[in-house]
Amino acid sequence: MYKIDMSPARQEEDRKEFAGDMRESAKNPLVPGARIIRGGAAVSVYDNETACREWNYPLSEVNDLGIFSYMEKEGVTDNCRPWTVRMHPDVTVYYYILEGRGTLILGNAMGAAEERFEFGELELVIVPREVSYRMEGEWKAICFHARTSVYGSMAGTVRFPHPVVTLDRPERPEEGETAHLKTPGTYTCYNQTKTMERSLGRILEAEEIHRDQMEPEAVNRLYREITPVDPQTSVMNNRKEAEKNASVLGARVLKRVDAPPVYNANAGLKQSSYPLTWTDDIAICNLAEKSADSDRDRPFDSHSHPDIEEYKFILAGSGSVTIGEGDETCEREYYEFKAGDLVILPRGLAHADAGGYTALYFHAKQSVFGKTPGDSLYPHIAYVYTRPPRPTKEEEEALNDPGTFIKMNSRETYNVYCPNPIVRVEKNPTDMTHLRPDLFPQAASPADMQECPAGDCRESQKQHHERMGLWLSEEGEEKR
Repeated sequence: MYKIDMSPARQEEDRKEFAGDMRESAKNPLVPGARIIRGGAAVSVYDNETACREWNYPLSEVNDLGIFSYMEKEGVTDNCRPWTVRMHPDVTVYYYILEGRGTLILGNAMGAAEERFEFGELELVIVPREVSYRMEGEWKAICFHARTSVYGSMAGTVRFPHPVVTLDRPERPEEGETAHLKTPGTYTCYNQTKTMERSLGRILEAEEIHRDQMEPEAVNRLYREITPVDPQTSVMNNRKEAEKNASVLGARVLKRVDAPPVYNANAGLKQSSYPLTWTDDIAICNLAEKSADSDRDRPFDSHSHPDIEEYKFILAGSGSVTIGEGDETCEREYYEFKAGDLVILPRGLAHADAGGYTALYFHAKQSVFGKTPGDSLYPHIAYVYTRPPRPTKEEEEALNDPGTFIKMNSRETYNVYCPNPIVRVEKNPTDMTHLRPDLFPQAASPADMQECPAGDCRESQKQHHERMGLWLSEEGEEKR
């Protein structure tokens, strides 16, 4: 349904976009990390273990995600290059299907019963942590997982945050491909572009995989009898399949029908929230469809997400995001985006969107810094900066006032309005040292600050602006 045109190599126009993005982010140098990762920046690799072509987005150490990639799988590989059975220690992995159809096969290794789930377009495939799996079919998807799980455990290592344990060694038609398959039982951690790996050696011997498993069906029967679960999906067959391994909580495939569309009055767009649960590492996963016409009558409200990054992967259309809208404590940054771009909204920074686009947006339950936003029931938080106009009284009443702090559940069906922890936010007036010559005898006047004194090692304001591609007019107005 959504066709993402991924380039096999970076072009000159991509590099110009990167340079513009860097200039914008330099307006708030105390906030590290990319605000947007272009599709042209994704690193193209071939994964011999899955026989998939991947484009991996170069996330960094400050990002809450362990990996984010766009994947393409051909159906013919099921016969000649089948998917290597694998599992991911400590983290749950998510595949959002953009095109095609396929099958998720869970279990049938390490004492787990086999579960089979069919999936199609706009469905969310969820692979539980430490459960073996393989995938079949012909499809295109985005794949992602958090750097830190809901239980607080880190995925892989700091610089290699994508962990994989290989459980079998399927045949390959070429000798070179076969030689590069992992030995069953090998634990490997990849960096975020999958261009480097750290092998932790074999953690499982083949004969140990099924050893000491004492009646797994009896264990699962016990869990089915005593553990209440959130059914999540309306597909009865999928619920029955998941019950085969009742000790593993959570849905495996969330259908498009499981996320009915609703109207988000604050953003002025149509939104579909996939019903995640307590055991998911992702707090929200929403499909948003916005019309450019809304910019006139129903502009986006400006808000931030304290303690957590929000991600938006653009599936179709184009638009823009303004960082700092309504927030006097930071400079305004402006970015235009298109299909294939991953927009990263830094924790705590106000942002507002515009344009006509479709996007999947989500964020983790725990940040890379160990912060847990909200709480278990209400993990999606927002602080509101602006209250834009609306054409109807009903929509006006649905908006939140500036200064409102809200916690929402994963499906955004309930809001918790918290006592406002912030009375107001403004810049601290620390630039008045020239008014107190008794305390700061060496303080320069504002006019003197246009140029640093000769021999001073500090960078002058003029030099700083020249380095940043800016200059000052005679009136002191900043120009580009």
